[in-house]
Amino acid sequence: MREYYIYLIEEEFATHYFGRESLIYHLFLEYNQSKQERKQILYKQIEFITRSIPTIRIQQKIESSLAHYSYYHRQSHMHTIEWNEFNSYAKLTIHNNYLHLQSTGSFEAETAFFEILRKYDRCFLAMDFSANKYGWLNPIKERKFV
Repeated sequence: MREYYIYLIEEEFATHYFGRESLIYHLFLEYNQSKQERKQILYKQIEFITRSIPTIRIQQKIESSLAHYSYYHRQSHMHTIEWNEFNSYAKLTIHNNYLHLQSTGSFEAETAFFEILRKYDRCFLAMDFSANKYGWLNPIKERKFV
């Protein structure tokens, strides 16, 4: 099973850390592995660089994009795609501060969620801590100063 934690990063930090997202990833990784005292300090740093998830808007965007498909289901704040044709399953749970995506099988179901989120906001960073993988859902373009 693949498991992603997806955070909405403040645009200022997303732009600044484009190409160096490993630094953001390691902040979250250290938070997950640290003890209580250090965890509080790291949480404040994470809180500073992230935005709250606009839960209602995300729910609406997902539902409007997928509601007409028979393989999509919603139960409260959980959205699932069970795409038997591709042997692909993904469950996206929406929290106030992050999104949690669990998937199995081929990548089609998780890609459908990633595409919707990518189009909604360019500052989503997905992290799979067990596989040590991370990346922007939509690569942020570097600013070119003339």
